[in-house]
Amino acid sequence: MQARNSINIFLLFLIITGVYSVVSAENDKPEDSPFATFAGQYLKHYWYDSAALYYDSAAYEAMKTGNETMTAYYLLKKGRALRHGCLYDSSFKYLQQSGKLAFQLANDTLRALSDIELGWIYMRKELLDSSEYHYRHALSIYESLNDSIGIGLALLDLSVLYQTDTDYETSLKYALESNRIFKKFDHKGYYAKSLLNLGNIYDDIGEYDTAFTCYEMCYTLSIELNNLRLAGKAVYNKGFMYLFWKRYDEAESSFINAIDFCLKIKDYNDLSLLYRNLSIVQKKLGKWDEALENAGKSLDFARKVKNKEYEFYAMINLGVYYKNRQNYNLTESFYLQAAEMARKYGFMSGKKKIYGNLSHLYKASGNIESAYDYLGKYIAVNDSIVNQEKINAREKYKAEYELLQYKDVVRLKEMEKKKIRVERNLSYWIGASLVFLLVVFLFYFRMRARKNRIIAMQKIQKLEDEKKLMAAQAVLVGQEKEREHIARELHDGIGVLLSTASIHFSSVENKADKANGEMLKKANKLLKEAHKEVRQISHNMMPGVLSKFGLKEAIEDLFEEVEDTGEVNVHLDITCGKERLPQNMEIMIYRVVQEMINNTLKHAKATEISFSVSQTDEFIRMEFKDNGIGFDEDKLPHGKNLGLSGIRSRVDYLGGTVEMKSQKGKGTRYFITMLLHRKSV
Repeated sequence: MQARNSINIFLLFLIITGVYSVVSAENDKPEDSPFATFAGQYLKHYWYDSAALYYDSAAYEAMKTGNETMTAYYLLKKGRALRHGCLYDSSFKYLQQSGKLAFQLANDTLRALSDIELGWIYMRKELLDSSEYHYRHALSIYESLNDSIGIGLALLDLSVLYQTDTDYETSLKYALESNRIFKKFDHKGYYAKSLLNLGNIYDDIGEYDTAFTCYEMCYTLSIELNNLRLAGKAVYNKGFMYLFWKRYDEAESSFINAIDFCLKIKDYNDLSLLYRNLSIVQKKLGKWDEALENAGKSLDFARKVKNKEYEFYAMINLGVYYKNRQNYNLTESFYLQAAEMARKYGFMSGKKKIYGNLSHLYKASGNIESAYDYLGKYIAVNDSIVNQEKINAREKYKAEYELLQYKDVVRLKEMEKKKIRVERNLSYWIGASLVFLLVVFLFYFRMRARKNRIIAMQKIQKLEDEKKLMAAQAVLVGQEKEREHIARELHDGIGVLLSTASIHFSSVENKADKANGEMLKKANKLLKEAHKEVRQISHNMMPGVLSKFGLKEAIEDLFEEVEDTGEVNVHLDITCGKERLPQNMEIMIYRVVQEMINNTLKHAKATEISFSVSQTDEFIRMEFKDNGIGFDEDKLPHGKNLGLSGIRSRVDYLGGTVEMKSQKGKGTRYFITMLLHRKSV
């Protein structure tokens, strides 16, 4: 399965490459050069060398006209065509040129596409750290552009990268995220590709049933979208799973279906690989003649597309076939041709394999001398591979160094831009700073003097306010003392005289004749009414309940009188402390409540009054509410404020606050908070 997984990863590279061709066509400027049109036609037929040549002409044409954006774009397309043709070093050069030009132009889309292509090349060269850097840089650009397709495809690339590095947990995480994005935004084509990638990962981690389900879903969706290339990849992977499960008939059928798809889209590159795998399955089924025929087709298609690597393995496959049939002459012929190709094209692992096969062949045919000769070559190539791995390690360090240099170049360019902006604005900042300092220096003393004047005025105003408050307090205290004095005089003086006069009238009334008796009776009645009125006036000016029993009983008595009228319902909730409040405070609070009741009875036309009092160690809070007609606070005339000034002045005297809310038709509400401990009280 490991060999098949490596092939799957490579095939997925090709799929993602096709995806980014679509993305670039959607996001970049259309190809308006005839050279680019010809190049596109060659790409469709997999003639990558010719496509690269025409893209080079298109880039040169764009450069002559000064169109740097199209120059960068055609360089990118040329690098991509060279990469398709497996010319990675040349591709790398042109992709770097495109990326640098895109950076200078601040073209984020082209920068991201260049990073994707560079990441692919680094991954193909097994320089995974460099590949990851470019993929993540592309991802950050797509995230800044809010490009859902780009984000999903960059995540898909990262998934393939971590799969190559055998970090399957991370690979699966990115694969699932890309799959979720494509499904959310209903990108069915990309969703199908992500399903193929998920199937490969689940296959690698041994969850074969889940992998097979992903391939099935990918195949079904690809047929629906008429994406024959992707459908062929899915059925091809299904064939490998059948081969792993030793279900050779189904594997053969799957490979044949995949071949049909490739023939329809003329994907001859994949046909060589498919015919080789089909021949392997048919050998296991004992279909030797068909296996030989398909092994030959694999070789023919490899030569048709000039893929030397596929041609090499096709010849080894034919050699193995003839060796099993004990046709050592033909086996030797194919093996020697393969050995020459491995030597000519530098297939180091291929050399090792073919030299081992030749050693076994000569041993089986009895040519011991040649068997030992190729065994020595096998050992020598194995040593060379070990040395090459050391060289690759050095190359990896070199690539990492180049990556650091690339990062430094990007950072230096950013710093250079910042430096230019700073230098450009420095003179303005200096001038502005000097002007600002001058203004500050000139106005400093003036502002200081103004501040001193304001402080002095505030002090004067504060003294005046304190003076007014003291005057108001004195008036209020004087009023209450005067009321108390008048109430006492009325009650103890005039009230007593009226009572005495009424008694005398009553005694005389019984002794007088009928005519005079009637007049005395009326006069006595008037004296009693006058005595009652004097008592009521005395009570209003200084209620006896307040002085004898305290604030709570006085307020309850006050509201009982209101309720006795039969016109207003009263709801009381009074919670006061056990200790009496200072006399002045009780009087002031009583007057505030009295004033609120008077306002309601005179102006509000209310049918209900709610009043609550709560007391803590520091505050007394009162809430008074009626359901009267209310009024517009903003239109309340000055001087005719329904007794509000009297309420506010008394609350201010007690160091409290008054909040009143009223609307027409919605009644009036008072919220009053007063301090319990105040020196002036």
